[in-house]
Amino acid sequence: MIYKICPNCNKKLDGLLTSRYILKDANIAFINEISEVSKEAYCNECGWVLLTNYKSKIESEKQELIKELKEQLHIIPILTMNNPANWDYDPIGIISAQSVTGTGLLSEISSSWADFLGGQSDALSNKLLQGENLCKDKLRFSALLLGGNAIIATDIDYSEVGGGKGMLMVCMAGTAVNVKSWSDNFNEIKGVIETLSNKANLLANLNKIKVPDLGV
Repeated sequence: MIYKICPNCNKKLDGLLTSRYILKDANIAFINEISEVSKEAYCNECGWVLLTNYKSKIESEKQELIKELKEQLHIIPILTMNNPANWDYDPIGIISAQSVTGTGLLSEISSSWADFLGGQSDALSNKLLQGENLCKDKLRFSALLLGGNAIIATDIDYSEVGGGKGMLMVCMAGTAVNVKSWSDNFNEIKGVIETLSNKANLLANLNKIKVPDLGV
């Protein structure tokens, strides 16, 4: 449809003294999806403002949800058991996470002396622990975004990567599940897990919104 004025702001289009034009269909669809009032079209002048504001709003909401999820991610159970007793759940799928950390020269020297003296290198142990914790959080986050609220049958592996350059890799994999009925020892955290699941669902829906390029 050819417009002489913008259906949204009612300003004149394509005149000698104006460079207003109608936005692309994808941008119009995005504005109408986010806004409470839908219009046939928007010009670059009024539409640009709406595009920028809505994109900023979505990004802000996503970051706030991510922050809230990270604060309580540790609540999500991660088990090595294949079939936890008294759990009623639906399997969702396999999820995995990796973490690569450089040991550093001092860590390697510390490890060598610890091996020589028959002890254990705290530096390397701490780096491995950091890698494990990072992988656990990645698994929990992935499970939540898939609609899960726990991970079972979890496996962890360690390896050296980088051709002798002192890089340690921690790999974890497990099965994301949606637990419908928990065992009694999880009663105290069921409410928190449900809240996390709801926030993750909001984040997943926001991630599905196709934000157009602001280059109109």
